[in-house]
Amino acid sequence: MKQGKYFQDQVPNNHCFGCGPDNRLGLQIKSYWIEEDKSACTFVPSSHHSAGPTQWLNGGIISTIIDCHCICTEIAKGYQQLNRDIGNGEPVWYATGKLEVSFFKPVRIDQAVELVAVIERVSENKMTLSCDVYSEHELCCQGKVIAVRVSNHWFEGSSKISS
Repeated sequence: MKQGKYFQDQVPNNHCFGCGPDNRLGLQIKSYWIEEDKSACTFVPSSHHSAGPTQWLNGGIISTIIDCHCICTEIAKGYQQLNRDIGNGEPVWYATGKLEVSFFKPVRIDQAVELVAVIERVSENKMTLSCDVYSEHELCCQGKVIAVRVSNHWFEGSSKISS
């Protein structure tokens, strides 16, 4: 069950395809804390997110939701480290340094997909998370994301993006 506000809805100027509320054509994932250093996300696929066989979710979409769920969790944790609410003060941004995804079973496209991320390591400028992906309550994929804190300068010019 969701506790508090979704991370993505608090991050200003987020046009990301996977997690950006400012991208009306994106996946619109929503992440939230479920425990200390543990977050959840529910993604409801659409038929156009299919793999070759239309009953399964495309692996690139799975990788994207893992990546975006973990990055938004890291952004939320980054704000926590600074004792600030998400979106308050100077923006906190992380970018993917490494993404690994292991696929165990196909993910059904006609069911909600549940993601659970756990922060494993935290330093001032880097975090490592693991992420489990469930379909019909079965573990189907696992991901690992290493994200690095990036300067706000990397964000310059993004206001030119239109959705």
